[in-house]
Amino acid sequence: MRTQPWLLLAFIFLVSYALVAQVASAGSTSQAGSVALTAPIDPELNAMLRQIEQLASSINLEIGKLRVDKWKADSASKRQAESNIDSVQKNLTAALPEFIAAVRNAPRNVAPEFRLYRNLTALSDVFNSIAESAGAFGPKDQFEQMAADINGLEATRIALGKRVESLAEAQALELAQLRQQLVKARAQAAPAKIVVDDNAAATKPKPAPRKKPKPSPPPPKSPPRE
Repeated sequence: MRTQPWLLLAFIFLVSYALVAQVASAGSTSQAGSVALTAPIDPELNAMLRQIEQLASSINLEIGKLRVDKWKADSASKRQAESNIDSVQKNLTAALPEFIAAVRNAPRNVAPEFRLYRNLTALSDVFNSIAESAGAFGPKDQFEQMAADINGLEATRIALGKRVESLAEAQALELAQLRQQLVKARAQAAPAKIVVDDNAAATKPKPAPRKKPKPSPPPPKSPPRE
């Protein structure tokens, strides 16, 4: 398997991106992200998918013509080649079309393109093994017919890998922007807090005690009469 390290990080990014997109679905930001994932397929990707379909049809036709039973090889090598051919045919007719359809349905989503890339990597490895066995044990012209498809499949696989890398980087930037906008939106929507200063209440001056009024002096006594 020739999966590059950066591609393995794509799935980690996807989890965070999906969570943020769900949270932002109530606002305009999530609507823009949803449109981006379901946007119409671009011409470059559409041409790449058509090329993969053409290669799949050609490869399936070529390996169907192989006469492994006529090869000058031991029984174990023949059984391995037949098993590889069966595996590739099932992939070309069942798994690969599903991966391609998933990419067409979500051309701005990293996950379907990454799965298609990983499938092409496995398919290329097994197909190369079949071609090498055909060149070693079968007629020379059989290998020559498959050589062009080997090169075409590898070139397409590499191009798709570069596209997945670019798409992952672009969506990582979108993810960072979404997070910033969510933090800002939450801060604006949060209710204002009333701060109570307990220390200020404790140090509030006490009112001065009331002074008792002084009693009024008694009236003067009148002199005695003679």
